[in-house]
Amino acid sequence: MDALNLSTEVLDWAAKSVGESLESLAHAIARREVVRERIMRGELTIAQAEKVAQKTRVPFGLLFLESPPRLEQPTIPDLRQTDTPDPLSRDFFDVLADVLGKQEWYTDHLKRIDAAPLPFVGKFRFSERPTSEVIAADIQETVGLTDDIRRENGTPETYFTGISAKIEEVGVLVMKNGIVKSNTHRALAEGEFRGFALVHPLAPIIFVNGRDAGVAAVFTLIHELVHIWLGESGVSDVFGPKARALERLCNQVAADLLVPKAEFLREWRLTPDPMTVARHFRVSRFVVGIRAVQLGVLSQDNFDRLTTTPLPARRKREGGGDGLKNIPVRNSKRLTQALVTSALHGGTLIRDAARLLNVKPATVMNLARPAPARPRRRG
Repeated sequence: MDALNLSTEVLDWAAKSVGESLESLAHAIARREVVRERIMRGELTIAQAEKVAQKTRVPFGLLFLESPPRLEQPTIPDLRQTDTPDPLSRDFFDVLADVLGKQEWYTDHLKRIDAAPLPFVGKFRFSERPTSEVIAADIQETVGLTDDIRRENGTPETYFTGISAKIEEVGVLVMKNGIVKSNTHRALAEGEFRGFALVHPLAPIIFVNGRDAGVAAVFTLIHELVHIWLGESGVSDVFGPKARALERLCNQVAADLLVPKAEFLREWRLTPDPMTVARHFRVSRFVVGIRAVQLGVLSQDNFDRLTTTPLPARRKREGGGDGLKNIPVRNSKRLTQALVTSALHGGTLIRDAARLLNVKPATVMNLARPAPARPRRRG
Protein backbone atom coordinates (compact mmCIF):
# COMPACT_ATOMS: atom_id res chain seq x y z
CA MET A 1 0.00 0.00 0.00
CA ASP A 2 1.28 3.47 -0.87
CA ALA A 3 2.36 5.63 2.06
CA LEU A 4 0.33 8.63 3.13
CA ASN A 5 2.15 11.94 2.79
CA LEU A 6 1.32 13.89 5.93
CA SER A 7 2.54 17.31 6.99
CA THR A 8 5.54 17.03 9.32
CA GLU A 9 4.40 20.31 10.88
CA VAL A 10 1.08 18.72 11.82
CA LEU A 11 2.79 15.56 13.07
CA ASP A 12 5.16 17.63 15.19
CA TRP A 13 2.20 19.59 16.60
CA ALA A 14 0.41 16.35 17.46
CA ALA A 15 3.52 14.95 19.17
CA LYS A 16 4.10 18.10 21.22
CA SER A 17 0.50 18.05 22.41
CA VAL A 18 1.40 15.05 24.57
CA GLY A 19 4.89 16.15 25.52
CA GLU A 20 6.68 14.22 22.81
CA SER A 21 8.81 15.12 19.81
CA LEU A 22 8.20 13.78 16.32
CA GLU A 23 11.35 11.69 16.73
CA SER A 24 10.24 10.12 20.02
CA LEU A 25 6.79 9.50 18.56
CA ALA A 26 8.36 7.71 15.60
CA HIS A 27 10.40 5.56 17.99
CA ALA A 28 7.23 4.65 19.88
CA ILE A 29 5.48 3.54 16.67
CA ALA A 30 8.19 1.76 14.70
CA ARG A 31 11.07 -0.56 15.64
CA ARG A 32 13.11 -0.30 12.45
CA GLU A 33 15.20 2.84 11.94
CA VAL A 34 14.35 3.05 8.25
CA VAL A 35 10.63 3.13 9.10
CA ARG A 36 11.19 5.77 11.78
CA GLU A 37 12.95 7.97 9.24
CA ARG A 38 9.99 7.67 6.88
CA ILE A 39 7.58 8.65 9.64
CA MET A 40 9.70 11.70 10.42
CA ARG A 41 9.44 12.67 6.74
CA GLY A 42 5.65 12.35 6.93
CA GLU A 43 5.47 9.04 5.07
CA LEU A 44 3.11 6.81 7.06
CA THR A 45 0.83 3.89 6.41
CA ILE A 46 -2.80 4.13 7.46
CA ALA A 47 -2.06 1.84 10.42
CA GLN A 48 0.81 4.08 11.52
CA ALA A 49 -1.32 7.21 11.19
CA GLU A 50 -3.99 5.55 13.33
CA LYS A 51 -1.34 4.86 15.98
CA VAL A 52 -0.30 8.52 15.89
CA ALA A 53 -3.91 9.60 16.40
CA GLN A 54 -4.29 7.13 19.27
CA LYS A 55 -1.08 8.12 21.05
CA THR A 56 -1.58 11.87 20.65
CA ARG A 57 -5.36 11.85 21.12
CA VAL A 58 -5.68 13.97 17.99
CA PRO A 59 -8.71 13.20 15.77
CA PHE A 60 -7.56 11.08 12.84
CA GLY A 61 -8.86 13.51 10.24
CA LEU A 62 -6.79 16.41 11.59
CA LEU A 63 -3.58 14.59 10.66
CA PHE A 64 -4.36 15.21 6.98
CA LEU A 65 -4.28 19.01 7.32
CA GLU A 66 -1.42 20.96 5.76
CA SER A 67 -0.82 22.98 8.93
CA PRO A 68 -1.83 22.64 12.61
CA PRO A 69 -5.44 23.67 13.24
CA ARG A 70 -6.38 26.74 15.24
CA LEU A 71 -8.68 25.07 17.75
CA GLU A 72 -11.06 27.14 19.85
CA GLN A 73 -9.78 27.26 23.41
CA PRO A 74 -11.24 28.39 26.72
CA THR A 75 -10.15 31.88 27.69
CA ILE A 76 -8.98 33.47 30.92
CA PRO A 77 -7.41 36.88 31.56
CA ASP A 78 -3.64 36.65 31.14
CA LEU A 79 -2.14 38.51 34.10
CA ARG A 80 1.39 37.22 33.72
CA GLN A 81 3.87 39.94 34.51
CA THR A 82 6.82 39.51 32.18
CA ASP A 83 7.19 42.05 29.37
CA THR A 84 6.62 39.60 26.53
CA PRO A 85 5.35 36.30 27.93
CA ASP A 86 5.31 33.32 25.57
CA PRO A 87 1.84 32.32 24.36
CA LEU A 88 0.11 29.97 26.76
CA SER A 89 0.72 26.39 25.67
CA ARG A 90 -1.69 23.62 24.78
CA ASP A 91 -0.75 22.01 28.09
CA PHE A 92 -2.11 25.05 29.91
CA PHE A 93 -5.31 25.18 27.88
CA ASP A 94 -5.89 21.45 28.35
CA VAL A 95 -5.51 21.94 32.11
CA LEU A 96 -7.86 24.93 32.02
CA ALA A 97 -10.48 23.00 30.03
CA ASP A 98 -10.21 20.11 32.50
CA VAL A 99 -10.67 22.40 35.50
CA LEU A 100 -13.60 24.18 33.85
CA GLY A 101 -15.26 20.80 33.32
CA LYS A 102 -14.89 20.02 37.01
CA GLN A 103 -16.26 23.44 37.92
CA GLU A 104 -19.30 22.88 35.70
CA TRP A 105 -20.09 19.55 37.37
CA TYR A 106 -19.60 20.93 40.87
CA THR A 107 -21.76 23.96 40.13
CA ASP A 108 -24.60 21.72 38.96
CA HIS A 109 -24.12 19.56 42.05
CA LEU A 110 -24.38 22.58 44.36
CA LYS A 111 -27.47 23.85 42.55
CA ARG A 112 -29.16 20.47 43.04
CA ILE A 113 -28.68 20.74 46.80
CA ASP A 114 -29.73 24.43 46.84
CA ALA A 115 -26.36 25.70 48.03
CA ALA A 116 -26.17 29.44 48.65
CA PRO A 117 -23.69 31.72 46.86
CA LEU A 118 -20.47 32.34 48.76
CA PRO A 119 -20.61 35.84 50.25
CA PHE A 120 -16.88 36.54 49.96
CA VAL A 121 -16.60 36.01 46.19
CA GLY A 122 -16.09 39.47 44.71
CA LYS A 123 -16.64 41.07 48.12
CA PHE A 124 -14.10 43.75 47.27
CA ARG A 125 -13.74 45.50 43.92
CA PHE A 126 -10.34 46.49 42.62
CA SER A 127 -11.87 49.58 41.00
CA GLU A 128 -12.80 50.82 44.47
CA ARG A 129 -9.13 50.69 45.56
CA PRO A 130 -9.48 48.61 48.75
CA THR A 131 -6.38 48.48 50.95
CA SER A 132 -4.38 45.29 51.34
CA GLU A 133 -4.85 45.43 55.12
CA VAL A 134 -8.65 45.46 54.86
CA ILE A 135 -8.73 42.54 52.42
CA ALA A 136 -6.19 40.56 54.43
CA ALA A 137 -8.16 41.00 57.64
CA ASP A 138 -11.36 39.81 55.98
CA ILE A 139 -9.69 36.74 54.47
CA GLN A 140 -7.99 35.93 57.76
CA GLU A 141 -11.28 36.10 59.66
CA THR A 142 -13.31 34.20 57.05
CA VAL A 143 -10.83 31.41 56.37
CA GLY A 144 -9.29 31.22 59.83
CA LEU A 145 -5.70 31.67 58.74
CA THR A 146 -3.84 31.77 62.04
CA ASP A 147 -0.13 31.68 62.82
CA ASP A 148 -0.73 28.25 64.39
CA ILE A 149 -1.12 26.71 60.92
CA ARG A 150 2.45 27.70 60.06
CA ARG A 151 3.85 26.73 63.44
CA GLU A 152 2.16 23.31 63.35
CA ASN A 153 3.40 22.50 59.83
CA GLY A 154 7.15 22.17 59.62
CA THR A 155 7.63 22.14 55.83
CA PRO A 156 6.31 24.28 52.97
CA GLU A 157 4.46 21.20 51.64
CA THR A 158 2.58 20.50 54.88
CA TYR A 159 2.03 24.24 55.29
CA PHE A 160 0.37 24.31 51.86
CA THR A 161 -1.79 21.34 52.87
CA GLY A 162 -2.85 23.02 56.10
CA ILE A 163 -3.79 26.29 54.41
CA SER A 164 -5.59 24.64 51.49
CA ALA A 165 -7.68 22.59 53.94
CA LYS A 166 -8.88 25.79 55.61
CA ILE A 167 -9.63 27.37 52.23
CA GLU A 168 -11.65 24.35 51.09
CA GLU A 169 -13.66 24.44 54.32
CA VAL A 170 -15.21 27.76 53.26
CA GLY A 171 -16.10 26.45 49.78
CA VAL A 172 -13.15 27.30 47.51
CA LEU A 173 -11.81 24.30 45.58
CA VAL A 174 -8.00 23.98 45.62
CA MET A 175 -6.22 21.90 42.98
CA LYS A 176 -2.48 21.38 42.80
CA ASN A 177 -0.98 19.43 39.93
CA GLY A 178 2.33 19.39 38.07
CA ILE A 179 1.12 17.46 35.03
CA VAL A 180 -1.72 17.66 32.52
CA LYS A 181 -4.59 15.70 34.07
CA SER A 182 -2.90 12.39 35.03
CA ASN A 183 -0.45 12.20 32.12
CA THR A 184 3.04 11.92 33.60
CA HIS A 185 4.52 12.53 30.15
CA ARG A 186 3.06 16.05 30.06
CA ALA A 187 4.74 17.95 32.86
CA LEU A 188 3.67 21.56 33.25
CA ALA A 189 6.38 24.14 32.65
CA GLU A 190 7.51 25.89 35.81
CA GLY A 191 8.15 29.17 34.01
CA GLU A 192 4.88 29.35 32.08
CA PHE A 193 2.48 30.06 34.92
CA ARG A 194 2.29 29.73 38.70
CA GLY A 195 -1.45 29.31 39.06
CA PHE A 196 -4.86 30.63 38.14
CA ALA A 197 -8.15 31.54 39.76
CA LEU A 198 -11.62 30.88 38.34
CA VAL A 199 -14.18 33.11 40.02
CA HIS A 200 -17.69 31.71 40.49
CA PRO A 201 -20.37 32.61 43.07
CA LEU A 202 -20.91 28.95 43.99
CA ALA A 203 -17.75 27.10 42.95
CA PRO A 204 -14.61 29.26 42.83
CA ILE A 205 -11.44 27.34 42.02
CA ILE A 206 -7.75 27.88 42.65
CA PHE A 207 -5.26 25.89 40.57
CA VAL A 208 -1.59 25.82 41.62
CA ASN A 209 1.19 24.58 39.35
CA GLY A 210 2.66 21.67 41.30
CA ARG A 211 5.97 21.91 39.46
CA ASP A 212 6.93 24.99 41.43
CA ALA A 213 8.85 25.04 44.70
CA GLY A 214 6.87 24.50 47.90
CA VAL A 215 7.46 28.00 49.25
CA ALA A 216 6.32 29.50 45.96
CA ALA A 217 3.20 27.30 45.92
CA VAL A 218 2.11 28.65 49.32
CA PHE A 219 2.33 32.23 48.10
CA THR A 220 0.56 31.39 44.83
CA LEU A 221 -2.27 29.76 46.78
CA ILE A 222 -2.91 32.92 48.79
CA HIS A 223 -2.35 35.20 45.79
CA GLU A 224 -5.06 33.36 43.85
CA LEU A 225 -7.33 33.40 46.91
CA VAL A 226 -7.16 37.21 46.83
CA HIS A 227 -8.33 37.04 43.21
CA ILE A 228 -11.45 35.22 44.46
CA TRP A 229 -12.08 37.97 47.03
CA LEU A 230 -11.67 40.60 44.30
CA GLY A 231 -13.89 38.72 41.83
CA GLU A 232 -11.11 38.70 39.23
CA SER A 233 -10.30 35.49 37.35
CA GLY A 234 -6.83 35.23 35.81
CA VAL A 235 -3.62 33.30 35.28
CA SER A 236 -0.50 34.44 37.13
CA ASP A 237 3.24 33.84 36.88
CA VAL A 238 6.25 35.07 38.85
CA PHE A 239 5.86 38.40 40.56
CA GLY A 240 8.28 41.28 40.17
CA PRO A 241 8.78 45.03 39.91
CA LYS A 242 6.81 45.34 36.65
CA ALA A 243 3.63 43.79 38.04
CA ARG A 244 0.39 45.49 37.08
CA ALA A 245 -1.63 47.14 39.84
CA LEU A 246 -4.08 44.24 40.32
CA GLU A 247 -1.28 41.74 40.73
CA ARG A 248 0.62 44.06 43.08
CA LEU A 249 -2.43 44.26 45.32
CA CYS A 250 -2.79 40.46 45.36
CA ASN A 251 0.90 40.17 46.22
CA GLN A 252 0.57 42.70 49.03
CA VAL A 253 -2.42 40.94 50.58
CA ALA A 254 -0.66 37.57 50.38
CA ALA A 255 2.40 39.06 52.05
CA ASP A 256 0.23 40.60 54.79
CA LEU A 257 -1.29 37.20 55.52
CA LEU A 258 1.81 35.02 55.29
CA VAL A 259 4.25 37.40 56.96
CA PRO A 260 2.55 39.22 59.88
CA LYS A 261 3.95 42.72 60.43
CA ALA A 262 4.98 42.55 64.08
CA GLU A 263 6.62 39.15 63.79
CA PHE A 264 8.37 40.13 60.57
CA LEU A 265 9.89 43.29 62.08
CA ARG A 266 11.09 41.29 65.08
CA GLU A 267 12.77 38.69 62.87
CA TRP A 268 14.21 41.36 60.54
CA ARG A 269 15.78 43.21 63.46
CA LEU A 270 17.42 39.99 64.61
CA THR A 271 18.69 39.00 61.13
CA PRO A 272 18.04 41.43 58.26
CA ASP A 273 18.64 38.73 55.65
CA PRO A 274 15.79 37.81 53.26
CA MET A 275 16.78 34.13 53.04
CA THR A 276 16.93 33.65 56.82
CA VAL A 277 13.61 35.42 57.39
CA ALA A 278 12.07 33.48 54.49
CA ARG A 279 12.94 30.16 56.16
CA HIS A 280 11.28 31.32 59.36
CA PHE A 281 7.98 32.10 57.61
CA ARG A 282 8.23 29.18 55.12
CA VAL A 283 7.89 31.52 52.17
CA SER A 284 10.25 32.61 49.39
CA ARG A 285 12.78 35.42 49.57
CA PHE A 286 10.59 37.35 47.13
CA VAL A 287 7.70 37.35 49.60
CA VAL A 288 10.03 38.61 52.31
CA GLY A 289 11.26 41.25 49.89
CA ILE A 290 7.72 42.46 49.20
CA ARG A 291 7.04 42.68 52.93
CA ALA A 292 10.32 44.49 53.57
CA VAL A 293 9.53 47.11 50.93
CA GLN A 294 5.99 47.54 52.28
CA LEU A 295 7.33 48.19 55.77
CA GLY A 296 10.15 50.48 54.66
CA VAL A 297 13.11 48.35 55.71
CA LEU A 298 14.22 47.53 52.15
CA SER A 299 14.49 49.90 49.20
CA GLN A 300 12.74 49.19 45.91
CA ASP A 301 16.14 49.10 44.15
CA ASN A 302 17.40 46.41 46.52
CA PHE A 303 14.15 44.48 46.06
CA ASP A 304 14.56 44.67 42.27
CA ARG A 305 18.05 43.21 42.63
CA LEU A 306 16.68 40.52 44.92
CA THR A 307 14.08 39.43 42.39
CA THR A 308 16.57 39.29 39.51
CA THR A 309 19.33 37.37 41.35
CA PRO A 310 18.90 33.66 40.57
CA LEU A 311 18.80 31.14 43.36
CA PRO A 312 21.09 28.09 43.35
CA ALA A 313 19.61 25.27 41.30
CA ARG A 314 17.29 23.19 43.43
CA ARG A 315 17.07 19.44 43.26
CA LYS A 316 14.21 18.03 41.25
CA ARG A 317 11.64 16.25 43.34
CA GLU A 318 11.87 12.51 43.06
CA GLY A 319 9.11 9.99 42.95
CA GLY A 320 5.39 10.48 42.60
CA GLY A 321 4.24 9.63 46.09
CA ASP A 322 1.10 7.64 46.83
CA GLY A 323 -0.98 7.66 43.64
CA LEU A 324 -4.31 7.31 45.45
CA LYS A 325 -3.47 10.16 47.84
CA ASN A 326 -2.42 12.38 44.93
CA ILE A 327 -5.84 12.20 43.28
CA PRO A 328 -7.69 14.43 45.81
CA VAL A 329 -4.78 16.88 45.78
CA ARG A 330 -4.88 17.17 41.99
CA ASN A 331 -8.66 17.42 41.82
CA SER A 332 -9.53 19.17 45.13
CA LYS A 333 -10.35 17.06 48.16
CA ARG A 334 -13.78 18.65 48.40
CA LEU A 335 -14.64 17.95 44.76
CA THR A 336 -13.24 14.41 44.91
CA GLN A 337 -15.39 13.58 47.92
CA ALA A 338 -18.49 15.04 46.27
CA LEU A 339 -17.89 13.09 43.04
CA VAL A 340 -17.19 9.78 44.79
CA THR A 341 -20.25 10.17 47.04
CA SER A 342 -22.44 11.03 44.06
CA ALA A 343 -21.15 8.01 42.14
CA LEU A 344 -21.80 5.67 45.06
CA HIS A 345 -25.38 6.91 45.42
CA GLY A 346 -26.17 6.79 41.71
CA GLY A 347 -26.24 10.54 41.16
CA THR A 348 -23.28 10.36 38.77
CA LEU A 349 -22.21 7.46 36.58
CA ILE A 350 -18.98 5.92 37.82
CA ARG A 351 -17.43 6.30 34.37
CA ASP A 352 -18.29 10.03 34.39
CA ALA A 353 -16.79 10.44 37.85
CA ALA A 354 -13.67 8.63 36.64
CA ARG A 355 -13.44 10.87 33.57
CA LEU A 356 -13.68 14.03 35.67
CA LEU A 357 -11.03 12.78 38.09
CA ASN A 358 -8.85 11.47 35.23
CA VAL A 359 -8.70 7.97 36.71
CA LYS A 360 -10.03 4.50 35.93
CA PRO A 361 -13.54 3.56 37.14
CA ALA A 362 -12.09 1.04 39.59
CA THR A 363 -10.09 3.84 41.20
CA VAL A 364 -13.30 5.70 42.01
CA MET A 365 -14.38 2.74 44.12
CA ASN A 366 -10.95 2.56 45.75
CA LEU A 367 -11.26 6.21 46.73
CA ALA A 368 -14.51 5.38 48.51
CA ARG A 369 -12.84 2.82 50.75
CA PRO A 370 -11.44 4.05 54.08
CA ALA A 371 -7.67 4.12 54.35
CA PRO A 372 -6.25 1.09 56.18
CA ALA A 373 -5.33 1.76 59.78
CA ARG A 374 -1.64 1.98 60.53
CA PRO A 375 -0.29 -0.88 62.65
CA ARG A 376 0.27 0.12 66.25
CA ARG A 377 3.80 0.12 67.53
CA ARG A 378 4.65 -2.30 70.24
CA GLY A 379 6.02 -1.25 73.45
